[in-house]
Amino acid sequence: MSPERHLRLSLALAALFLATGLWLEAMIGLRLGGWVDDPLRREFLRLGHAHGGLLALLNLGLGLALERLGTPDPWARAIRPAALLGALLVGLGFIVGGLWHGPTDPGLPVLVVPAGALMLLGALVAGALVRRGDRRPGSSV
Repeated sequence: MSPERHLRLSLALAALFLATGLWLEAMIGLRLGGWVDDPLRREFLRLGHAHGGLLALLNLGLGLALERLGTPDPWARAIRPAALLGALLVGLGFIVGGLWHGPTDPGLPVLVVPAGALMLLGALVAGALVRRGDRRPGSSV
């Protein structure tokens, strides 16, 4: 994935979760029933909005850091999609898990949240540790 595409997708992700937050606050502020009457649903919608938005901003910073640090292209091409997918899984896992849930527990989609968090964590650690000239394991270049 190119640096430009990573930054554009990070901005799109931030816009998506900002729009989710605006929708949620409109539902609460206008006292529109249905979606936000359920406390568990409301909490998970807030968690998804907040986590998704912050992790999208983190992706923006990571995209800039990879360029500034001169991360080798083979590594950067692996780090960028992992970071984006991780942020998306965390935000959407909370939102979808809250929309369709059981009586006391979030729905099964919330199970992708830890997977997304681990993907993003791995991408951040790789971005921090990989230096110019480092080759990806198994690569011949």
